[in-house]
Amino acid sequence: MRNGNGDLSRTMAWLPSLLTTGNLMCGFASLALAVGGKYTLAAVLIFLGIVFDSLDGQVARLIGIATPFGVEYDSLADMVTFGVAPAFLWVSILLEPMGRLGWASGFVFVVGAAVRLARFNIQSEETLRQGYFQGLPSPGAAGTLASWSWVLPALSSTAPWVRWVALLLPPLLAALMVSVLPYRHFKQPPSDLQRSRRIVAVATVLALAVAAPEWVLPLLFGVYVVSAPLLVLWRRWRQPTSSS
Repeated sequence: MRNGNGDLSRTMAWLPSLLTTGNLMCGFASLALAVGGKYTLAAVLIFLGIVFDSLDGQVARLIGIATPFGVEYDSLADMVTFGVAPAFLWVSILLEPMGRLGWASGFVFVVGAAVRLARFNIQSEETLRQGYFQGLPSPGAAGTLASWSWVLPALSSTAPWVRWVALLLPPLLAALMVSVLPYRHFKQPPSDLQRSRRIVAVATVLALAVAAPEWVLPLLFGVYVVSAPLLVLWRRWRQPTSSS
C-alpha cells in the first residue's frame, strides 16, 4: 500500500501530455477550419483548447509529475492554440480587407503571445504563489479575440470605425501580455469555502455561456482583460497621498 501513490503517478504519467496534445490538436484544427471559412467552429476550438490547457497543469500538479519537458511541450502547444490560431482567425474575419496592415496587427499579437509564454517559463514559483500572473495570460488574450470575433463582424457592417478597433485590439492585447500588470490566477489550492464559491461561480458561468455564448463569453473575457488595469488604478486611488 505504501507504493500506491507512486504506482498511481506512473500509471497516470501520460495524462498531462495527452491533455496538452488535445490542446495542440484544437489549435491545429482551429487553423484548418479558419482556412475553410468555418469561423464559428474555429473559435469554439480555441475555447476547447483553453479547457485542455487548464486541465493539463492541474492534473500534473495533482499527481506530482510536473516536469521541464511537460512545461516546454505545453508552451509549444499554447503558441499554436493561443498565439497563431486566434491571430489568424481574427485577421481572416476582420482584417483581411486591410491587407498588410491587418496582417501586421495579427503578427504583433503572435509575437506578444510568444514573449508572454517564454517569460512565464522562467518565472519563479514565488511569483506564481502571489496569486497573480505578470501580464495578461495568453489563453485570456486568445479567448478575447475568439469571443469578440462573434460580435465585431456584425457591428462592422453598420459602423466602419469598428474595423479600426479590430485593427488596434491585437497589438493592445500583445502589450498587455508583455506588461507586468497583475492578472489574478487560481493555481493555489483553495480553502473549502473558496472551493464552494468557485463551484457555484463556475456553474453559473457555464449556464450563462451555454445560454448565450455569443454575448456572455465576450463580456467575460473583456472584463478579465480590463481587470488588471482597473486593479492598478484602484490601488493607486486607495493609496494615501504622502505629505510633502
